[in-house]
Amino acid sequence: MATRRVLRTVEFPADSRPYMLRVSPDGKEVWVLTASADTNVVLDGDDLSVLATEPTGRSPVETFWTPDRRYSFVTHTNDTFVSVFDARTYREVARLEVGRGSANIGFTRDGATAFISIRGRNAVAVVDVSRLEVVSEIPVGTDPQGLIVL
Repeated sequence: MATRRVLRTVEFPADSRPYMLRVSPDGKEVWVLTASADTNVVLDGDDLSVLATEPTGRSPVETFWTPDRRYSFVTHTNDTFVSVFDARTYREVARLEVGRGSANIGFTRDGATAFISIRGRNAVAVVDVSRLEVVSEIPVGTDPQGLIVL
């Protein structure tokens, strides 16, 4: 049986409650959302040093990158917007007002359109990614969460 051991521990502020992490598409970074501190912490994928800590909305849930990796969208359980971060500078560049309870995001293959499930509105928001603007909303069933774009 293989021996398992902790290779590195990353320290977060007390009570920040790191909640969800995602490895960037190129594997160079780990983006960690903290539920209590309402931040996005970006770690270097090699040594896990902190590259950036940026505020988000209340209760960040998931991180999703555009296919070209230009932007990272962060959804929130307890806020009415989706944070859009420049994936190179880690800075927030837009807030997409979609309603409370954004959950999952899917992008068209070309990255031109994003679809965001909005639990609090029983809808899917449609986003023009080039303009970083919500352009329409699709009514769906109760409490939408999962989302697959074909």
